[in-house]
Amino acid sequence: MTSLFFLLLCAIPNKYEITCAEKTVLVEPLRIELQDYVSLKPVAELLRLNYIMDHTTQQLHLTGDGRRFVLIPDVATVEYGGLYYHVPFAPVYRDGEVYFPIQLITMTLASAFERLVFIKSVTEIPLIERITLQSRGDSTVLKFGWPRSVDFDVRFSVRQAIVEVDGVYKGKPTIKPLGAVRSAKLTPHNTYTSIEFDLEGVNSVIERDDEVVFYNKVSKQVRCVVIDAGHGGIDPGAVGKKGLYEKDANLAICRILKDLIEDSLKIKVVLTRDRDVYLSLRERTNEANRNAADIFISVHCNAHSRGPMRSGFETYFLSEAKTSEERAVAALENASLRFDNLVMPSDDLGFILYDLAQSAFLDESNRLAESIQISAERNLKIPSRGVKQAGFYVLHGAFMPAILVECAFISNPEEEKLLRQKDFQKRLALCIYRGIDDYIEDYERRLNN
Repeated sequence: MTSLFFLLLCAIPNKYEITCAEKTVLVEPLRIELQDYVSLKPVAELLRLNYIMDHTTQQLHLTGDGRRFVLIPDVATVEYGGLYYHVPFAPVYRDGEVYFPIQLITMTLASAFERLVFIKSVTEIPLIERITLQSRGDSTVLKFGWPRSVDFDVRFSVRQAIVEVDGVYKGKPTIKPLGAVRSAKLTPHNTYTSIEFDLEGVNSVIERDDEVVFYNKVSKQVRCVVIDAGHGGIDPGAVGKKGLYEKDANLAICRILKDLIEDSLKIKVVLTRDRDVYLSLRERTNEANRNAADIFISVHCNAHSRGPMRSGFETYFLSEAKTSEERAVAALENASLRFDNLVMPSDDLGFILYDLAQSAFLDESNRLAESIQISAERNLKIPSRGVKQAGFYVLHGAFMPAILVECAFISNPEEEKLLRQKDFQKRLALCIYRGIDDYIEDYERRLNN
C-alpha cells in the first residue's frame, strides 16, 4: 500500500542504522531537496574520528589516524590530504552542526579513513493509539487516533468491509459492534492492523484523514461529479510524436469540462488535480470517495504503437477485458503504478471480481459509458470506437458509477495535432458534458418515478 511517493512525504521519517566495527548508531535524517542528510557528529563518533567544528568559518575538520577531512557547508567540495574533491551534494549547516548526505558517507568518509561501514534504512512503524466505533446521525464511523497521520486502505462491499491500517495498535484487540456494524474483528499484526466488519443497511463509504464513514446513500439526485485528469507530474502518460504530453491534454479537457458542468448543471465538481502534479491511482479514487461523488470520470488520451494507425474516441467501465486490445489499453494506463513501486495484480480477473464496491455500480457505470459514447457519435468528427471494458486500477474501489474515457489517439499525428487545439479540447469536453447531462436526466427520471 505504501508508495515511494508516500515515503518521501510521510511525516514519519526513516532512520538509518550505521554500523562500523560491530558498533551501531541510529540516526534520523533531515530531508533536503529529496536527499536524506544526517548529522556527522554521531557518525564521527562511531568511526572514532575527532569532530572539530570551527564556528567562525563554519568549517568541519574530521581527523583520525593522522588524516584530515574538511567540509565546508553549502560548498560541493571537500578537502582531503591537501587536495580538493568535488562531491555531488554539498554539506549543510543546521543548528550548529554539519549535515551530509547519507549516500555519500561510504564513498567519502569511510573510504578516506579506511573504515568498513554498513548503512541500512530502518522504517519506523507508526503507532495507532485509538480505534473506536461512533454513531453520527444515520452513519457509523470508524475513528482513529494517532500521533501522526497513517495510511489505510478500505475494501468494501454491501455486507462486509475490511480496513487495513499501516500501523501497530497497542490497545485491546477488541471492538464493540455499533450501528450498521453487526460484528467486528480487530487483528493486530507486526506492521499493520486489520479490522473486519459485517455490515447491515450500508451501501456507501467515505474515507477521510482519520475516519471511515459507513452509511446508506439514498441518492435520487446527482450532486457531485469528480473529474480525474489522468497522469501528471512525473508521470507524463503517453507522448505524441510531436512531443505533446498526454497529462497536459487531459488537464486542459478537464478544466473546460468542469466549467461546463458547473455553469450549466449547477452541481458540485471536483478535479482530482487542477495543475501539473503527480497523484497515485489510489489517491484519485479516494478523492471521489471522500467527496461522496455520484459520478467519477477519469479522462485520458489513447496510444497505440503497433500495427495499423488507430484513431477515435472510446469509453470504458471496470469489468473483465474481452479482447487483447482492451487489455493493452488497461495495461498502458495501469503502468502509472510503477511510480508507486506497485504492479498490477497478475490475476486481472480476480482483481476485478474482488472489487465488490464497483460491481454494485456496474449497471450504472455501463449506462454512463453508453451515454457518453452516444454523445461522441453525435458530436465528434473522429471515429466512435464504442463502449468497452477492462481492468483499470483507477476505477477500482470507487463507490459510485465510474468510467474512463480515451478522448483520441495521441499516437496518431493527426489526432495529436487536434489535441493541441483549444477548439478540439472544447469539443471533447462538450461531448463528455452532453453525455453526463443525458445520463443524469435518465438517472433521476428512473429513480424518482
